Amino acid sequence: MSRVRFYDPRRAYDAQREELDAAFRRVLESDQIVLGPEVDAFEREFAALTGATTAIGVASGTDAIELALRALDLPAESEVICPNLTSPATPTAIVRAGHRPVLVDVDPQTLTIDAELAAAARSPRTAAVVAVHLYGRPAPVAELLELGLPVIEDAAQAHGLATNGVAACFSFYPTKNLHAYGDAGAVVTSDPALAEAVRELRVYGERPRHFARRLGTNSRLDELQAALLRVGLARLEANNRRRAEIATAYDRALGRTSPEGVHHLYVVRSERRDELGAQLADAGIETAVHYPWAISEQPAFAAARRGDTLEVSLAAAREVLSLPCYPHLTDEELDRVAAALR
Repeated sequence: MSRVRFYDPRRAYDAQREELDAAFRRVLESDQIVLGPEVDAFEREFAALTGATTAIGVASGTDAIELALRALDLPAESEVICPNLTSPATPTAIVRAGHRPVLVDVDPQTLTIDAELAAAARSPRTAAVVAVHLYGRPAPVAELLELGLPVIEDAAQAHGLATNGVAACFSFYPTKNLHAYGDAGAVVTSDPALAEAVRELRVYGERPRHFARRLGTNSRLDELQAALLRVGLARLEANNRRRAEIATAYDRALGRTSPEGVHHLYVVRSERRDELGAQLADAGIETAVHYPWAISEQPAFAAARRGDTLEVSLAAAREVLSLPCYPHLTDEELDRVAAALR
């Protein structure tokens, strides 16, 4: 019996082969391959999806968070609160922006940042919050905004969720709900000054061209990725519905109800996580772990301040297991996973 792969990138291409091939040819036959009409069109279309007025395409989701933080012009070496259960990309962007992460524990049900603990962790040096919509589950942004600090949303796993922070930062890595065929990202915002700053920062801080007003970087979304993203954008809503169908089927098999969201990942918890993963592997089902270590356990972030005991996130890192949950999973594969879970 064939394996049920955790993610199969070939299926996304097969499902949109003609549209993707046409987009590829359109860019290669054009006379502009960086920051041209495809990027302009994608930025307009993606901003409309999120409810923000502006989207700025950048080279990756990590760059998006870094540039959004830099655009805020926070005092040097400020503290920025973020959850302890997230990808290392989140605190990496904070450090690269010149600030110190403050690690806060997560809600035991959603595994997104605990707003009360975030409030308790605030100090006079705290200048912003990065709220992660982990697994596609919405973080409590409205509660975090009550702290009176700018909230940057790490929406790398949440394409399709509405945003209401000062900016939301997206990754289009190939496994995401909306994906490129390589690295790509975007910052969305309704703040004109922040949008203009990000646009400058992504191209060496230049305005006009060849005149650097601030120290920027090279973080441009290229025309080819933008054109391919526009193809995927047209199918995002349908693909998110399919992810929700898969999550519902798994919920029925397990007798549970998943947290709300766009189901980038379907995650279960088990104190015998490794044994469960091994049993599913024996049944031909691939799984993954997001994430096997909390941020506070990683040497690169030893200088981060701990906002609390972090016990929920530390326990979750030992227990979480991600099941196959992507829109091109077949019904037969879905039934096999559900049967194995039962």
